[in-house]
Amino acid sequence: MACCIHRVLIVLAGIPSLVQAADDMAWGDVSADGSLETHSLDVPVATAVGAENFFIENPMDSHDWTHTSVVRKTLLAELRASSAKVAVLEEELRPIFSAMPKDAGGRLNNGTARYALHRLFSAKHGWSIKGLQPAGAAWATSLSVTPDVKDVTKYMVPTYLQQLLSAQLRVEGFDLHSLAILAAAMEHLIHAETESYVYSVFTTLGLPIPGERTEKEVDEVLDAFMMVYAFGLNLDVSVLEDVQKARAQLERWHSGWPQLQSLARNIRSASFARELSFPEIVQVVEKIQEGYAQWQGKDCLRVKEELMAKPSHRDGHVQLSEVSSSHAMGRRSLFTESAEELEKLGVLSTASDTGSQLIISNYVNSQSMCLSTASFYTACCINECEGLLARLEREVAAPSAEPNQLAKLMAALPGPGLSEALVQEIPSLIDQDSGLVSLHGRALAGWMHRAFPLECPAPNSHKVTNPKTPDEWIGESGLQVQELEEMMSETAQVLKRYTTMGKSGEEIPRNDDPLPDPSIDVVRIHPTPLEQEQPRHLLVSIFRLAAMSSMMGLVVIAGKSHLRSGLLATRGHKDKVFKDFV
Repeated sequence: MACCIHRVLIVLAGIPSLVQAADDMAWGDVSADGSLETHSLDVPVATAVGAENFFIENPMDSHDWTHTSVVRKTLLAELRASSAKVAVLEEELRPIFSAMPKDAGGRLNNGTARYALHRLFSAKHGWSIKGLQPAGAAWATSLSVTPDVKDVTKYMVPTYLQQLLSAQLRVEGFDLHSLAILAAAMEHLIHAETESYVYSVFTTLGLPIPGERTEKEVDEVLDAFMMVYAFGLNLDVSVLEDVQKARAQLERWHSGWPQLQSLARNIRSASFARELSFPEIVQVVEKIQEGYAQWQGKDCLRVKEELMAKPSHRDGHVQLSEVSSSHAMGRRSLFTESAEELEKLGVLSTASDTGSQLIISNYVNSQSMCLSTASFYTACCINECEGLLARLEREVAAPSAEPNQLAKLMAALPGPGLSEALVQEIPSLIDQDSGLVSLHGRALAGWMHRAFPLECPAPNSHKVTNPKTPDEWIGESGLQVQELEEMMSETAQVLKRYTTMGKSGEEIPRNDDPLPDPSIDVVRIHPTPLEQEQPRHLLVSIFRLAAMSSMMGLVVIAGKSHLRSGLLATRGHKDKVFKDFV
C-alpha cells in the first residue's frame, strides 16, 4: 500500500520567469517498500536553440507567457508596498484620469482603464503594453483563470491584473489610486523579468554574480541580452555554444546587429564605468530598453519622409501605385506588405477615383511598424495624435468640451493652422444628448485626421489590427480569443521579417550535433529522470534553478501530494488557458 509523501514547492522571490519550473511533467509515487513508481505526461517543450530560434514562426513564443502565480504575487506586493511609488504614478495619471468618462461612482471601466494605462506607458517609455490593445480575449466581457492554469499569455496579463485587483478591493471599476496600482504592478513585472533575463545571461555565459565584470564581459552580457530581448533567443534551452553561434549568425548576416550593439555600448559608456556589478548591469539594460523604442522610432520618421516625398502626396495620403519597398543599411525594410496585407492593417483608403491610397499616419501607427520584445511590451511608433489629445485633456479636464472652447484649444495646437472650414465643422461633432463634443469619440477622431493628417490616423472598421481610435480602446468590443490569436500571429510575422533580415533560416550555420528542423519549435517528450538521461539543453534549466536557489534563497512548502520533477515546460498549459478564456 502506497504511503503519503510530501510535495516540495519551490518559490523564487521576485524572479518571475528565470526558470519556468515545470508543473505536470513527471512525478513519482513512493511506495511503502521505498520503491519509486514514475509517471510522465506528453508535454511539448521548446527546443529551438541559438540561431535556430530566430527562424521559427514566432521567435518570441517562449517569452510571451508568464506564470499566473507571479502575476498574483506581484499585485499583492504592490498592494502591500509603500505608497510613494504609487503616489508618483497617480500624479502622472491624473490628467488623463480627469479627462476619461467615468461611472456614477467616479470610476473607470475596464476598457477605459486600459486605455489610460496605454497612454501612460506610451508617453513615458514608448512602450505598447501587450494586452492593452482593444483586441481579442483581453476585451471579452468576462475572464476566468481557473486554479489549474499555470501560465497565461502576456496579452491577457493586463485584464487578469484588473480582475485580481477588483476581487481584492471588492469593487468594480478603478479610481485614480487603483489605476496607479495597476501601473505599478506592470512596472514591477517588467523590472523583475529584466533582472531574470540578466541573471539567465550570467549563468549561461558562466559568469559569477558577485563582484564586478570587466568591460569585455559586460559587452558579452549586453550582446546576449540584446539577442534575448530583440530577437527572442531562448536561453532556457541554449548553452554557451548556442549563444556564441547565434551571435556569429547575427554578425555575419543581420545588417541591423551592429547598430543594436552600438546602442547598448553607447548607453553603457554614457552613464557607467567600464567595470560593472550585476545591479549596475541591470540598470544599463533598463536604459537600453528605453533607448530601444527610440532607436526603432527612426524608421517611423523614415516612413513619413519617404511617403511625403511622393509626387501624389496630399493631406497625408499617397497613391498606393507609387509605394514600393524601401531598404536602408542596418534598418528595417519598409513597405514590403502586399495590397491585401495593407488592407487588413487598415491603412488604405479607396475614396479616391484614382485608385487605392495609403494613409501615412495609419501606416506609421499600424502593427507593421512595431517590433516585439521578450518583455511585456512591443516598441511601436509614437502616436503623435495622442500628444495633441493630451494637451486638450489637460485644458478641458473632462471627457467632453463645449464647441467654442474646443475651437480655441484646437487653434492653439502646434501645426500649420486650421482652415476656417474645419473650424466651422466643430459644432457638427457634438453629441445630441449632451450638446458637447466627446474628446475620445469617433467623430472627433475623424475630424482630427482631416485637421492633422500626418499625426492622427483615420478611423477604420478593422477589428483586430492597429491603429485604433480612443472610443475603440474605451469600448467593450466583446471580441473573442480567435481575434487575439490573429493579432498575435500578425505580430509574429512582423517580428519574423526583422529577425530574418539578410538570410533565410535554411542558411543558418548548423551545430555539429544534429538539431531539429528549424521550422518546428517544439517536440513531445516523456521526461522520467530515473529512466532516461535528460537532453543537455534541458539540463541547463535545472542547473540554473539550482544556482538561483543558492543565491536568492528558497521558500519550501510541504503538503500531502505527489512529488513532481522540475523540468522546463514552457507551453504545457496554453491550450487550457485559451479554453478557459473563451
